[in-house]
Amino acid sequence: MKRFAQIALIVLLAWMLFGCSAVTPPTQETAPTPTERFHPLRTRTGIQEVDNILDVVASGDVETLRSLIQFTDAKCTWRDGLGGPPKCREGEVEGTQVEVLPFIGPEGSFYRKSEIEDWQGIDASGLYAVIEVSPDAYSDENYPSGQYAIVFIGNEPGPATALHVTNGKLLRIDYLLDDSPESLSAWLKREASKVILAPVSS
Repeated sequence: MKRFAQIALIVLLAWMLFGCSAVTPPTQETAPTPTERFHPLRTRTGIQEVDNILDVVASGDVETLRSLIQFTDAKCTWRDGLGGPPKCREGEVEGTQVEVLPFIGPEGSFYRKSEIEDWQGIDASGLYAVIEVSPDAYSDENYPSGQYAIVFIGNEPGPATALHVTNGKLLRIDYLLDDSPESLSAWLKREASKVILAPVSS
């Protein structure tokens, strides 16, 4: 009987050491994540100038991403109101030429070249789509639309972000604050002349 108890104890210990590991709850690393609804950042299109931007964003190399900006020459204004040309700063007269990276959120605004080191790039968790931008998409002399737009999904609670690109250079940023599937789909239909990389759900 004593020997049986010893064997039972050994079996119990073995189960505790090895058997329990088989029923360990999944960790955060193995649990499903929202990015599974989108293309991973390692996805590539076969278009070199687009894929180069994808490489840089996936690497998180903000300095290199800044080096790919093609700044827009715009004339500053002292007029009040949202949107429009960049606002003049102290010491600048109306119409002074300034170099800016335009971005569109609820309204249009700009990152100045002299302050671009403060821009921290984009915090992307996945890739939504890549498009050729339609000639009918919004653009003007201060907000060029570029040839391609690469749409990234941000890490929560950040917005989705569309990078407008021409000849491998970043021309404009659109911050898509409503990143619901319906809103992103509507943006795609409005902005695209051709879908190069379609959303996962389509």
